[in-house]
Amino acid sequence: MDSHDALSYRLPMKWIRLGLVAGIAGLFVGPACAQTLLLNGVAAVVNRSVITFDDVRSASMRPLEAARRLTRDDADFDRRASQIQKDVLEQLIERELIVREFETKGYNLPESIIDEIVDKQMKDEFGDRLTLTKTLRLRGQTYESWRRDQRDQFVIAQMTVKNINQNIVVSPKKIEKHYAENSEKYRVGERAKIRMILIDKSRHSAGESSKIAAAALARLTGGEEFAQVADSVSDDARRFKGGDRGWVENKDADLRKELRTWVFKPESSGLSELIEVEGAIFIVKVEEKKAAGILPLSEVRQDVEGTLRNEERDRLRKGWINRLRVKQFVAYF
Repeated sequence: MDSHDALSYRLPMKWIRLGLVAGIAGLFVGPACAQTLLLNGVAAVVNRSVITFDDVRSASMRPLEAARRLTRDDADFDRRASQIQKDVLEQLIERELIVREFETKGYNLPESIIDEIVDKQMKDEFGDRLTLTKTLRLRGQTYESWRRDQRDQFVIAQMTVKNINQNIVVSPKKIEKHYAENSEKYRVGERAKIRMILIDKSRHSAGESSKIAAAALARLTGGEEFAQVADSVSDDARRFKGGDRGWVENKDADLRKELRTWVFKPESSGLSELIEVEGAIFIVKVEEKKAAGILPLSEVRQDVEGTLRNEERDRLRKGWINRLRVKQFVAYF
């Protein structure tokens, strides 16, 4: 049954809740026979490789954990979980198709290369073999299967580079057309380019933070460069950038309400007085303001070009995968 409709029918919410969500918690609910069916059932067959529900469950655990943190209620989670599982199953199918193509073409990956790949990944992700072993045990994964995953991922990356043009050129005409048709996507609210000094009260003794902030403000009003003062006194990590916060919008949630209120007052420009909020004292400099509106193409050309490149890569990849599907055997259950 080679269809997405079959997949939708075969992956009901019952399976999501009983199998995947319970798997995240390390528990399984329902009758033992139902557990066995859910875990060992066949989701798809690619050539001679079987992809089980348990394979999908294991590969879905991390994105499902993230989805659970982001969702508002069970219904929202169900919607996200259903899509995650479908996407994961498709990724597993594509993996089998690409690896099979690699083998069919007669390509070879020496064990010495796989050893290098595995060693690098182990050091980058886990630090050492002991941590890797403990983590794999918690995941219920063997070292051999993890090693095979690393090998397959490398193969997929190499085959993708070989079969999909990475040097996609987007013409200026396409960029202009996309911008004209999607200009509302580039609408922004009122913006201001600001610098900021933060004095964190928790880092200083009682009363000391007020003295530091007052002295910093005096240096600024005396004509000293904001970047220089920020670098010498600010407790913000951006001190090394001279307190530069770049462009912020009136609706920017990363900017505290008290600061937004001052920055976006019609009369606000230049240097603020000391702005004291709970636990901190701020000095803000507004360097430039821009009214709400649609960003000009000159400011978003790079983003538009990146979007069009990604769309073309996706199109090329889908075409490649579809050709592999025609050449190979895929069945959903």
